[in-house]
Amino acid sequence: MVRPPISLTAPTNFVHPKTSLSERRTTWNYIKALMWKNFLLKRRNLVGTILEIALPAIFILLLGLIKSRTSDVEVPSGWSDDTTVPGNDSLGTSYNLYQPTGSLITWVPTALPKYNMYESSLTGLILMLGQKSVADGLNMDELSAADLATCTQGVKKYGAVSTNTSSPNRVPEACAGKIAPYKIGVAPNNAFTHQYFMKTMELWYPRVALANGTSSPQVPSFEDSVEFFETGDAFEKYVKSKEYGTALDKPRIYGGIVFDTFPSDDAIGTFSSIEYTLRLNSTNSAKGDMGFIPKTSEAELSSFQRKIDDEKYSRYAVTGFMTLQTLVTRFVTCMPRWDASTKTTTGECQRSQATANNSTALDDRLISTLSNDALIKAALPSFSTNSTDFSSVLATMPAASKEALLKPLRQAPQPYLGALVAPMPIDEFTSSPFYDSVKDVFALVFILAYLYMISRVLVVFIQEKESRMREFMKILGVKEKAILISWYITYIGIAFVGAILQALAGLVGVFSNSSVILVFLFFFLFGTSVLAFGFLVSAVFSKARTGSFVGMILFFLMYFVSSTFSEETSENSKMI
Repeated sequence: MVRPPISLTAPTNFVHPKTSLSERRTTWNYIKALMWKNFLLKRRNLVGTILEIALPAIFILLLGLIKSRTSDVEVPSGWSDDTTVPGNDSLGTSYNLYQPTGSLITWVPTALPKYNMYESSLTGLILMLGQKSVADGLNMDELSAADLATCTQGVKKYGAVSTNTSSPNRVPEACAGKIAPYKIGVAPNNAFTHQYFMKTMELWYPRVALANGTSSPQVPSFEDSVEFFETGDAFEKYVKSKEYGTALDKPRIYGGIVFDTFPSDDAIGTFSSIEYTLRLNSTNSAKGDMGFIPKTSEAELSSFQRKIDDEKYSRYAVTGFMTLQTLVTRFVTCMPRWDASTKTTTGECQRSQATANNSTALDDRLISTLSNDALIKAALPSFSTNSTDFSSVLATMPAASKEALLKPLRQAPQPYLGALVAPMPIDEFTSSPFYDSVKDVFALVFILAYLYMISRVLVVFIQEKESRMREFMKILGVKEKAILISWYITYIGIAFVGAILQALAGLVGVFSNSSVILVFLFFFLFGTSVLAFGFLVSAVFSKARTGSFVGMILFFLMYFVSSTFSEETSENSKMI
């Protein structure tokens, strides 16, 4: 009997399944052995291990102890804040909406109402431009006492703010080039803005004498308070230039009206699309006070806001933003008649309903709103009239001057109800002044709490390289990934236990009203990020002492980078 031949051909690229399983088991055995080694190292330095885990929780407990020393304030509903009432440190204060004092804006040197703000008039804004021109003069202390008095009185009291040297209302020669007056910028410079819009403003806002006599205080005309620019880009370029605000013929710009869409020369005087942009300075002061208007890069809505924020809306109302907005609105609503043949306007509105009819009662009501104008109040001391209220100035004002002030006020929208801006009332809530007190150092405290942990992570990672222990283990067959995984598991466990302690510590005091799960996740993920940062730095250094020192400095500097730069920081400041 003949057996058929048997062919034995080995399969190509054959790997026995037990080989891969053996390798995996070996790697896992290495990891278990290395973790036991890590455990022994941590147990040998038990105090250091305990500090790694508990130090952040201790900081949280200390903050909770400090918080327990302060009292929460129950803020009532309505127009209220967390200012405590006398004799009760746990009850906030309620106010009358129409309380006449209680607020202050850095740029407006007069007392303001607590909540209800009166929209400033253009008359007040023009007066303030002169006041601010002197306040921000260029080395005014170099003038003699006589020249300083003449310069100040001429600009503030008599409204001599024109930069045209041939104008009778030019800046006094006694100022000796020390005044770079503030102006309202208008762009672009064309027939619509210069011959139509500006001509109407000249008719609505001429120079006004506030009393009889040649030495009476005067409100500058709108014409003397404006600087034209050929285009919006030219406007921006000038404000950014080095020559800006350096001389009489290089005035400062308080605010700007830039017409983005406007009628062609043939369509002037017709009802067509007009779009414009208002530009005011939002740069914070050297002391950190908010600019003329708030920055628009911030979030429009804060879901956690409970208090009344009176900083933003008050600036829009008082410092001139709403004033310029109302000015353009009145112009567009009126749409003055335009003579295309002579390219002039009489200022008469095409819509008769845009102008209120003359009546004594209405006129008295409209002009009385000027007495509430904060910018006019701020200018009163420079008039030398011994008047603390503008109503007394109105009482002795010539009829022609009063009529000049009334003319723009009769244009819709008229300030019949006083042009008030007020916040909505709030619900009652519990305020904790502690958080406001520590908000600037809160993050720094946690950075300090984690410095010890980051130093320990760096030491264990770098010390293995420095002592050649890692190379020795590789010679014995231990894989690199097994070494790294063992340390990651070790420190993830430390971060996990530490996060539990921190969440429980926060539940006692600092984060008593927060979700313990969210607090735990926050601290646990932050701990893992510390571990990742330590691994990154350890790849660069081979000396444990140097690496840990530099790593802690970098970790600390990262906090300052994040706290220094924000959404409000300019792009140029963020560039290296």
